[in-house]
Amino acid sequence: MIFVEGVEFSIMKRTERKWMYDRLNGRNIKPEFLNGVTEFIEFCKEHPSCGDGDKIRCPCPFCDNRRFYDVETVRLHLYKKGFVRNYYEWVCQGESFGESASRVQTNPYREMVIDALGNNQEHMLNEEVDVVEEEPNGEAKKLINLLKAAEDPLYEGSNLSVLEMASRIESLKCEFNLQHRCVDGFASLMNDAIPNNNQMGRTFNSTKKVLHGLELPHERIHTCPKGCMLFWKADAQLDKCRVCGSDRYRKTSRGKLVPAKVMIYFPITPRLQRLYATKNVSEDMTWHAKNPRVQNTFAHPSDSEAWKHLDATFPDFASEPRNVRLGLCTDGFAPHGKFGSQYSCWPVILTPYNLPPSMCMKKPFMFLSSLVPGPKNPKEHLDVYMQPLIEELKQLWEVGAMTYDISSKQNFNLRAAVLWTISDFPAYGMLSGWSTAGKKACPYCMDKSKAFWLENGGKVSWFDCHRQFLPQGHPFRKNKTAFCKNKVENGMGPHIMSGEELWQCVKDLPKATDGPEALKKLKSAKKGWFKQSILWELP
Repeated sequence: MIFVEGVEFSIMKRTERKWMYDRLNGRNIKPEFLNGVTEFIEFCKEHPSCGDGDKIRCPCPFCDNRRFYDVETVRLHLYKKGFVRNYYEWVCQGESFGESASRVQTNPYREMVIDALGNNQEHMLNEEVDVVEEEPNGEAKKLINLLKAAEDPLYEGSNLSVLEMASRIESLKCEFNLQHRCVDGFASLMNDAIPNNNQMGRTFNSTKKVLHGLELPHERIHTCPKGCMLFWKADAQLDKCRVCGSDRYRKTSRGKLVPAKVMIYFPITPRLQRLYATKNVSEDMTWHAKNPRVQNTFAHPSDSEAWKHLDATFPDFASEPRNVRLGLCTDGFAPHGKFGSQYSCWPVILTPYNLPPSMCMKKPFMFLSSLVPGPKNPKEHLDVYMQPLIEELKQLWEVGAMTYDISSKQNFNLRAAVLWTISDFPAYGMLSGWSTAGKKACPYCMDKSKAFWLENGGKVSWFDCHRQFLPQGHPFRKNKTAFCKNKVENGMGPHIMSGEELWQCVKDLPKATDGPEALKKLKSAKKGWFKQSILWELP
């Protein structure tokens, strides 16, 4: 009997509330809809237990009864976007029959889309506008298409939505490093196995189109074939390198002009913002501030001297725990393997260290920021390719980026700082500008190194260079047989230079962007430094 009454109640409400989905008359809102919204708000006021103080749940398609706003904001949302589909029974606002508010089924893929993009469009809902409908802009259209893909079933009767299927295929491809052709074959097979009237793509590219709105941006920047400069900003229209004169384009066998060399840049700001748009990650981004540390232990980068020094030097930065501390890493690799063509490219990766130890070094949180093309090692020209990244990092430090934090439901100004770099020794030299080859290879001892050339082998030896760092009175210092014969070590290790002292050494040196001739003169001087690193541009 209760079930029958519930069905009758549902049918009755569908009849009474036809106005909910009959909003527009041409480009104007119908009076019936305006009156109905007023009725809805009055109903909400009569059921305050289902609200949040003076705020009520908003049933527009963007908020989907998951967000609380004041009455006038909800009214404006409904005027602009109407009600979420099939919401004839106001169960989230306390209506008795039907499914209870606590058991309302949500679509996780719809929530994912709104978390990722919906907050960027929230200004559209909160603007003071009249009742005239307008064509959605490009960003809004992306969101609408993704929400539609999250709602539409793959085929009639399917439990999977179009967006869920595309997301899972993309996830499998990334997890198992599947080739495009493999995904094409799998998608084609699935297409044949399910009913004909389906919305599944037959190729990987058609699957990617479904997820296009969720993709994060990237830029393809033309570069000089010799790595002298980038064709970007003021030089974007040049056809020849202004340093060496090399052509920007080369002709193919069909006579078509294509860029001679291209680097790919992946802006870091939207990737950091996406962390705060993801529910299960945004809270973990403040782990370093919430979890107590154990003194004299090193369990997380926040225990490091560099982290503590940054906090002490810039208290305004440290006062916002959501500001991001980054590590920069680079190294070369051969994409074709050992037996393929001799080609190496250099990824530049940024890692956010705000996350807990179990997450901060995992693959999903290592962001590729730049992909430096080959076929050879960029050597001192690495700085040329890092220009877009350094410019964005300076912007993130000095200005920041307004970001929505899904865990606190607040906007904040996101800033970021690079704490350190991680690399092998040759890459350390490329990043720092100090030569890591020869007698002066040690970046701590520098000119005061005690390394020497082997007379017969012709190689540098670092034998017996360590005793100077031992405590005074250590028995090894006076040992004349186990180390250099008949040699006693009484000296102390060289002074480790501070950042200010190092800056005085490099402030007048040429940069990689000044061209190879300027660097060539510096190398011939054999001072150890072969350039002023672009990292000095960071605060």
